[in-house]
Amino acid sequence: MIELILTNKSTYKTETANRYAKALLLSCNNNDSDVKKTKSNFDDFIKMYNKLDELKLFFQTPLINPTKKKKILLEILRKTNLCENFSSFLVTLANNGKLFLLKKIFIEFNNLLDKKNGVLEVTVTTVDSIDKTVQKKIQSSLEKTLNCKIKLKQINDKSIIGGIILKVNSIMIDNSIRNKLQDYNFNERLN
Repeated sequence: MIELILTNKSTYKTETANRYAKALLLSCNNNDSDVKKTKSNFDDFIKMYNKLDELKLFFQTPLINPTKKKKILLEILRKTNLCENFSSFLVTLANNGKLFLLKKIFIEFNNLLDKKNGVLEVTVTTVDSIDKTVQKKIQSSLEKTLNCKIKLKQINDKSIIGGIILKVNSIMIDNSIRNKLQDYNFNERLN
């Protein structure tokens, strides 16, 4: 029961973040320069957000009165040179008490831009980091095979023992040693 409640809250946050990300993208009016400017502002703001613990705390805490939060945010925005579109978006988040969703909205916004630009995210899981030349080979091979632009996301996981796991949307190709051992143990039990 508790797990279901947590899953529903997580889903709610993701759906809400997705709606705000769509609204931000729509506010750019399909103007590429506005989209680039807004993305650049969002990237810069997230970098600042990640560096400043006080800003993170300010956005995350429900203890600050929403009116006071908006007033402080407006003061912060006056000291930055963010575009009007992105500044208005942050003010809207403050008005609606959704500043705590900023990082999720950032992820959803980038996902929407990738989708709009025909970019597909592929997760590559290995034991150790893959060097740049191997990453480029994997990326170009996948781009040829899937006939689209690819954005690689690398995850290091020692538990796979060796090999590689590729995940594209809901399709997973597991060529890890851990998986081979599990298959071997399963087949041994059948014989």
